[in-house]
Amino acid sequence: MREHWERIFEFWKRYEHHIGVGALATGFVFDLIVADRPDSIPNNILLLSYLFIAASFIVILNLREVRKRNEESPEPLFLLLVLQFCFGGLASNLLVLYGRSGTLAGSTLFIGLLVALIIGNEYLRSRYSLLKFNVSVYYVLLLSYCVIAVPTFITHSMSMWSFLLSGLISVLIIAGLLGVLYLTVFRGKSLIGLRTLGTYLGVIFIVFNMLYFLNIIPPVPLALKDIGVYHSLLRRSAGDYVAIYEKAPWYAFWRNTNATYTLTTDKSAFCYSSVFAPTALEAPIFHRWEEYVAESGRWEERSRISFDISGGRSDGYRGYTIKSALTPGRWRCNVETSQGALIGRTTFTVVEAAEELTLSTKTL
Repeated sequence: MREHWERIFEFWKRYEHHIGVGALATGFVFDLIVADRPDSIPNNILLLSYLFIAASFIVILNLREVRKRNEESPEPLFLLLVLQFCFGGLASNLLVLYGRSGTLAGSTLFIGLLVALIIGNEYLRSRYSLLKFNVSVYYVLLLSYCVIAVPTFITHSMSMWSFLLSGLISVLIIAGLLGVLYLTVFRGKSLIGLRTLGTYLGVIFIVFNMLYFLNIIPPVPLALKDIGVYHSLLRRSAGDYVAIYEKAPWYAFWRNTNATYTLTTDKSAFCYSSVFAPTALEAPIFHRWEEYVAESGRWEERSRISFDISGGRSDGYRGYTIKSALTPGRWRCNVETSQGALIGRTTFTVVEAAEELTLSTKTL
C-alpha cells in the first residue's frame, strides 16, 4: 500500500500543474453544462457551495503548510484538486451569466480570469504567492457573484445602490476570510503578507467599481433574449405580437431581421426587444436610437425611450419603441439600463426602396 501511494505521489510531483489545470478545466466544462438562470435556486446553491468550499480549502491548505514538518510528506491532492474544480466551476458559471448580458465584456472578464488561473498554476510556487493569488481570484469570483445575487434576491431592482450593497456584502465576507487567515496562518508571524493581500483585494474592489461606473461590466442579471427591427408590430389579445419584417439572408443566422431596412411611405421602424430579468425584479430599460454621422465619425442620439420590465418570464419581458422620420444611412437601437449600461443592440442600414418590397410575417 505504501508503495502504491509513493507512485501516486511521484506521478503528482511530475504532472502537478497539468493535473491542476485538468481539475480547473473539468469544473469549467461541468458548469458550462449545468449553469442556469440567475434566479435558479439549485444553481445558486451550487455557486454558494463552490464559494464556501473554496474559502474553506484555502484556509485548510495554508494552515496545513504552516504546521507541516516533514517536507517530503505527500501533497494534499484531494484538497488541491477540489479547490481548482471549484474555481473552474465558479468561473464558467459566472461566464455564462455575464455572457448572456449581450456584450463581450463579461465573457472577456472570465476568460481572462481562466487564463490567469492557468498561468498561476504553472508559475507560482511559494506558499505566500499562491495564497495571495488564490484569495485574489476568490474575491473576483465572490464580488462577481454578489453583483448578480443582490438585485436578484435582496433589492429586486437595478440601481447604483444595489451595486454598492453588493460591494459591501463582498467586503464583509472577504474580511471574514482574512480574519480566519489572521487567526490561523498568520498568527504570531509578520503581518506584511496579510497587508499586501489586503492591498491586492482593495485594488480589485476599486477596479471592479470603475468598470461598473464606466458601464463596462455587463448589467447582470438582465440579459437580452431577442431583438430586431420591424416594419410593423401588432399585439394580439393572447399577448403575442404579429410582426412584419424583412428576412435576414440564410447565412446571417444570428439575426432575426435583415441588416438592411427598406423605407416605406411612413418612414418609421419598430425596435422590438425581449429582456430577461429574474423573478420579482422590476426595472426601467431604454431604447436609444442612434444614427451614424459620417462627418463627425460618431453615433449621435436621435431618441431615448423607456418602458418598465418585470422579471420571471424565461423568454424575457417584451416591448418595443417606434422611430419615425428615418433617413437613409446607418442606424442602431441600443437596449440599456437607466444608468446607460448596454444590455444589447441591433445595427442596420436604412435604404430607399429601389424595387417592390417583399415582407414576411411571423409571431413573436
